[in-house]
Amino acid sequence: MNLTAQFAPRLMNRRIALGFISAMVLIASGFAISFYSYNQYSEDTGRIRHTYEVTGTLERILSLVKDVETGSRGYVITRDSTYLEPYHKALKLLPDEITRLRTLTTGKRAQVKHRNLLEKLVKDKLAVTKARLGVRLYDENNLSVGAQAKRRMDVLREHVAMMIETENAMMDSQNRQAARSFRNSIIIIFALSLLTFMSLAVSHRLLELELTRRQKTLDQLRAYEDQLKGQIRQLETSNEELERFAFVASHDLQEPLRKIQSFADLITDRYSSLFDEDSMLFMGKISGSARRMSKLIKDLLNFSRISNHQESFRTVELNAIVRRILDDQELRLKGMDVQLEVGDLPVVQAVASQMDHLFNNLISNALKFTRSGVQPLLRIQSRLVNGEAYAGLHPNRPYFEITITDNGIGFDEKYLDHIFKVFQRLHGKTAFEGTGIGLAICKRVVMSHHGHITAYSRPNEGTTFVVVLPENQFIQPYDRSTSTEAYSYPAG
Repeated sequence: MNLTAQFAPRLMNRRIALGFISAMVLIASGFAISFYSYNQYSEDTGRIRHTYEVTGTLERILSLVKDVETGSRGYVITRDSTYLEPYHKALKLLPDEITRLRTLTTGKRAQVKHRNLLEKLVKDKLAVTKARLGVRLYDENNLSVGAQAKRRMDVLREHVAMMIETENAMMDSQNRQAARSFRNSIIIIFALSLLTFMSLAVSHRLLELELTRRQKTLDQLRAYEDQLKGQIRQLETSNEELERFAFVASHDLQEPLRKIQSFADLITDRYSSLFDEDSMLFMGKISGSARRMSKLIKDLLNFSRISNHQESFRTVELNAIVRRILDDQELRLKGMDVQLEVGDLPVVQAVASQMDHLFNNLISNALKFTRSGVQPLLRIQSRLVNGEAYAGLHPNRPYFEITITDNGIGFDEKYLDHIFKVFQRLHGKTAFEGTGIGLAICKRVVMSHHGHITAYSRPNEGTTFVVVLPENQFIQPYDRSTSTEAYSYPAG
């Protein structure tokens, strides 16, 4: 799979997410602008309502002043106190209206200035009107006072008209501004809605493409699953054939080898006096080859049986396993004068027969590759470790690290990967006996127990094999490695 195909699904998912995020941002922006426009509309409506209140208050003030003027004029002409009723009523209402006007015009410098002047004009007009009440109709001062009252009234009318016109002009400006804001808001909201629709449409299209791609992938996976099932059936058939071959190898092939070896030994015993040196050499080679072939078949059978072994894990005392192996090797150990050091070994969940194969091969390997003139050493120790100590193991789970150390010929660690493979030998078969399968069996045993195996060595300085086994076989089916090889890594 190339990088483009590998990152295409991730890129598609990002595009879909980006499309929906963009749509949400646009919807939120449209909501915010709509909310702002509503607030602006409310403020504009409040300003218009305020203008109406100001103009209404001015008109009421002017009307009350007119009532004062009309009442005072009627009283002067008729001297009838009935005409003073509107006069007195207007005088009572005027202070409240002026106070209301003060409240409405607070914060507007121009209107505050005009309002102050209006209050002065009203005050002067009321003063002139009050003075006129004390002058009789035919008094010589009546004309001058009346003329002064008229002038004051005209100035007052003009000033009120000017204030009303100013308020109306402000209201017209605010209405135009509100109309522009509303129109701009409508345009922006429409544009955002269009962009939101486009984003959702693009996201929907991308989502359809992603679903189509996933459906194709699912169909491919199903096809691969069917293919894998067929391969599994073929593998099961192949395993059955291998088991039949193993049965044949364990019986039919062993029988001719035993006869070859028996008759070769019988001929050698009976007719050795008739053979010359070359004949005896040839017969020895026949017997040796038969023995090596028999051992090779046995080792191959053991290697095959480990991978197909179905025996369940049980509690195994490794002390007992190693003690039994050392008892079997007692004569060899004494004959080689081996310095033996065996520590306390753990109890693990394992297959006892496979543990026997594992330690038997490792101990035999340590006793095989000894150095001439050096007392052989065999040291077996163990300690509890965490899974994080080795690659491929499960962290935070307990494992036992078991080391088998010798002081033999050792090997170069660059060959570490080769020694655990079948038929891989670092020495000729004439130098050291063996089939080249023992360490491969060890590796397969460790693999079947979900552990780890490696080695540390230097030429002529000995070798330390490290076997790491879990304390409990807690690994679930989905935890198990699908590899056909156990974990083994170069030391260093």
